[in-house]
Amino acid sequence: METPNPIIPDVFGAAPLVVLVISLAIYLAVLALMLWVGYLIIKAAVRNGLREHTLWLEQRRGPLR
Repeated sequence: METPNPIIPDVFGAAPLVVLVISLAIYLAVLALMLWVGYLIIKAAVRNGLREHTLWLEQRRGPLR
């Protein structure tokens, strides 16, 4: 086995680490985006449900205070 030459830089020596860091960053970004979109969907559903329930209550017994 040949000893590495210290004068020639090993360009691809850290490539697996860089790929791991970039992959982890992309994975976390996609996960955060999915959680945020899910939050927005649930928030809209709760808002619409409360609006429909309020309208139903007002039809049933008059305007709410």
